[in-house]
Amino acid sequence: MVGGLYCQAMALRDTTSPHESLTDRAYRFIREQILEGRLTAGTPLSRRRLAAELGMSSVPVAEALNRLESEGVVESRPSAGTRVKIPTETEVRGQYVLREALETHSARLFAESASARDRVHLRMLARALDRTRGQDNVRRARAHYDFHLFIAQATGCGELVSAIDRSRVLLSNWLLSVSMAMHDLPPRWHGDLALVLAKGSPEAAAETMRMHVRYRLDQVVEALADLRDRTAGERLVRGPQQRTVEKDQRSQRRPRTAGAVKRAVR
Repeated sequence: MVGGLYCQAMALRDTTSPHESLTDRAYRFIREQILEGRLTAGTPLSRRRLAAELGMSSVPVAEALNRLESEGVVESRPSAGTRVKIPTETEVRGQYVLREALETHSARLFAESASARDRVHLRMLARALDRTRGQDNVRRARAHYDFHLFIAQATGCGELVSAIDRSRVLLSNWLLSVSMAMHDLPPRWHGDLALVLAKGSPEAAAETMRMHVRYRLDQVVEALADLRDRTAGERLVRGPQQRTVEKDQRSQRRPRTAGAVKRAVR
């Protein structure tokens, strides 16, 4: 994982705008890793390691993490460090309510005003997305993100695009984090949605998107609750303390000799 992130960081450095600040670059890098599921919910985030991968000091990395925390993407815990956020049930359901409001309106606007070219392109994106069934989760997450964001972009409303973009980052990461516990989507799931948006009425487009958004909500809530329970007692340790903990764990796993068992019984 570390080597993969290093390569991603190097690629980011090659595409960075000369006017982009270090904080913005760190923010964009970490956000992309979370969006694509390379950093899943519950993954610890070391400022020092991220800074080394990006070739910068830990100050802009800390500022980027603070920005991501304000957006609800990461979370800091006392004596435990920073990690990719594992949402509570209330937070998950709240995000789904927000997503439903945003994306049903996006679907309605698309059906009302999208150009013929955008309607054709949306169906092409949907077919490509449906073909990713059984493929790499990172590729599927990117295709899923692009499909839903394109619907908003075709409406021409920049504020709607920005709001859906923030919502999709959270949702994509949550779905990738629990993907092993989820059943696959039905065939033509996005193709059928795109067909209604491209050819149906605004009312039909909004209602179809509403059902699309609500699909598997309870499964997502349950899987993330299990993940939160499994990591509830975890504590992030570093340096000499981490080596001591690992040494203690190895000694606990080491089989006892007959003499050690005899002494323990006394």
